[in-house]
Amino acid sequence: MDRGQKRPDPVIFSAGDPAGVGPELLGKLVEEYSPSGPSWLIFHSSPNTEDLVNALEESSGRDVLRIPYAKLNDLKSTVIQAMKGPGQVAVVEPDDADIVAGKPGRESGRLAFQALESACDWIRDQGCMGLLTAPLSKEHVHLAGQTGFSGHTGYLARRFNASVLMLMHGQDFSVLPLTVHIPIKKVSEELKRTVQRPELVDEIQSILQRPAFKGKKVALCGLNPHSGEGGLLGTEEQDYLMEFADRLRSNQVDVDGPLSADGLFTDGVRKQYRLILSCYHDQGLIPFKSLEGMNGINVTIGLPFLRTSPDHGTAFSLAGKGIANPSSMVQSYRAIVQGEL
Repeated sequence: MDRGQKRPDPVIFSAGDPAGVGPELLGKLVEEYSPSGPSWLIFHSSPNTEDLVNALEESSGRDVLRIPYAKLNDLKSTVIQAMKGPGQVAVVEPDDADIVAGKPGRESGRLAFQALESACDWIRDQGCMGLLTAPLSKEHVHLAGQTGFSGHTGYLARRFNASVLMLMHGQDFSVLPLTVHIPIKKVSEELKRTVQRPELVDEIQSILQRPAFKGKKVALCGLNPHSGEGGLLGTEEQDYLMEFADRLRSNQVDVDGPLSADGLFTDGVRKQYRLILSCYHDQGLIPFKSLEGMNGINVTIGLPFLRTSPDHGTAFSLAGKGIANPSSMVQSYRAIVQGEL
């Protein structure tokens, strides 16, 4: 969808693994709901939705539309009509299942994937303002039979036939990992392919046109310690990263680098940049999660809608105890409704 167009309601939620903290975080997110704001369509994974529904009804002052997954197709026109007004709420919920907080398994993985798949089916047919995905476990989705599932980002890319980037967005800085969920031994080869993709420069430019990044500087990490020390510690910088940085600059991207990553994330250096391009997952995400903490969120760039997610996992050890921190979930929701991204 063109970013200049009015984004269609509602905000779509997939509830993640019901044995994790996703259901609890959805409950805490009710404080962000506004009867005059966007409608909410929640594809739940927990068979126990009573507390969430009660909180939403108390906050909205109206009944929440509840639909079993088995009847969603039959009642689809009813849901479409309900979502047209501001502040409407509908919850699509599974039948009873034997789910215990903190004890994931095949069934919790199945329910998590059902919620995500159904949310994507809805968006494909009806559009959305944005998609907020609560954490799920790739391991337990695999146990449920989805053996090709590599995570939210890859699944969404396939469902919407899109070339996507994973952006870790924080209040002070953001990280774009140029390679993501691959073994470390494959990083150099995959990184070379990534930076040589003709579309990558355009994709980075599109990020820099968003309000959070417009007019801000970018840094590119080197792959090797000390950016290779002139080829003494590795040649990837000379082989293709310097050329990539030059290509960015020739396309009006204000980028420095490749820079030594061990110094780049120190306070005095990092604060010069709004966006940091890391060469691999942990190079960027370890400092990002350490410094941004629960203020960070995961954003998928390149879809025909904005997808956000908390910057943490299922936290099975915390599930059901009422102590999960909702800050990243709240920031994920605000990113959708406030238009920063």
